[in-house]
Amino acid sequence: MSHTIPLIIDPARFEPSRITVVEGSSYMVPAVLFHLCAASAASGRNTIFVDGWNSFDPYKVSRMVKSFGGDRTSLSRIHVARAFTEYQMDALISDLDEALSRWSPAVLAVSYLPTLFSGKDGRRLFEPVLSRIRSLTCDFHTMTVITSFGGSWHGDRMLAASASRVIRIEQPSKKSVRIIDNGRVFEYLPVPPGQTRFADFTGGDAYGQQKELNSLREAVAHVPAGHQVQQQHNNKMDQR
Repeated sequence: MSHTIPLIIDPARFEPSRITVVEGSSYMVPAVLFHLCAASAASGRNTIFVDGWNSFDPYKVSRMVKSFGGDRTSLSRIHVARAFTEYQMDALISDLDEALSRWSPAVLAVSYLPTLFSGKDGRRLFEPVLSRIRSLTCDFHTMTVITSFGGSWHGDRMLAASASRVIRIEQPSKKSVRIIDNGRVFEYLPVPPGQTRFADFTGGDAYGQQKELNSLREAVAHVPAGHQVQQQHNNKMDQR
């Protein structure tokens, strides 16, 4: 099955200084993060991927970067940190401002954040961690995208409530994907690798990737560059 994301998930709607949550158990959930990171890196911007479920796949991301016209240099712009416990994630997020200041990423991706915080200590730590991410997203004007499995656990609900945009991806069967984007429902029929549909030619190439990359570049262009972010962050700290 193809691991591309459909163009109906509008890349231009991933906004700086906002949190987007992508939730569900479909294979397409992590693929959204991979696409954003790959396209950002291929366009010349850094990205930070904080992996909370050991989900980062360097081989898939490498192929995506190549499909977007990037090279080995582009891959070096994707900075990955992994956490295996709630305490490690808490420590990573606590020190994240140093990495944001150093690399000025256009995209901050956090995979399956709530999954590490299901225990007693996790419940206590989760809200401050989420609050910290919200603050950093505003201070550094990143496009922050966080994945979760969704569901009734309070961490998933709290995460969704904190987001400006929630995309839920449901996959009732291998041949059907339902995407609920801030309440709007779309049906998507995946195709096997190497196959295309007529609609895929709308982007100017066989997979519509040029259209997707152009949309992502447009979104990334609205994220302030490093010196602008640092100056705004310094001004904010001076005001405090």
